[in-house]
Amino acid sequence: MDQSHAILLRRYRFSENSLVVVWLTERHGKVKTAVRGATKPGSPFAGRLELFTEAEIAFKAPKLGDLHTLSEVVMSPDAALPATYPTILTASYFAELCDLVTEPMHPVPEIHSLLKRAWGYLRQGKADRRGVVHFEGELVKVLGIHDPSLPPHRSLGSLLHRLPESRSRVLDQLAEG
Repeated sequence: MDQSHAILLRRYRFSENSLVVVWLTERHGKVKTAVRGATKPGSPFAGRLELFTEAEIAFKAPKLGDLHTLSEVVMSPDAALPATYPTILTASYFAELCDLVTEPMHPVPEIHSLLKRAWGYLRQGKADRRGVVHFEGELVKVLGIHDPSLPPHRSLGSLLHRLPESRSRVLDQLAEG
């Protein structure tokens, strides 16, 4: 059984009562976990698998494939992000970028640390354009694709062949606020 500090990046249905939850962990990189019965009333995971959650998780390696089994989640206290639209939109963009630039079970503690710092910034209610540009700049440095002659989002666009559509929604929303 493996354990690590993790941030929940995304989740989607696996079956009627089960979820696949994608985590960015400190020790193992991106980890996909199956959570059987997660949506059933009385599940030990009820209320613990919200997007952008920070937690200590325990999971079991699969015999085949890359879908681990989540066995335990211990929530970090006071780790919730403010439930404002700009904050959630910005967090979604950051999580999507981290999901796109990481590989399963390939540790990149610098990206985990960057995302954790970004969550701390967003917890202070500071979803703003400056924070988005800073996050992108730090991410290109960690990835080793920083080019001082280009804005960070251009470097990311070159790497990913296309930036997530959520970027323009985030910047539009932050310009309105």
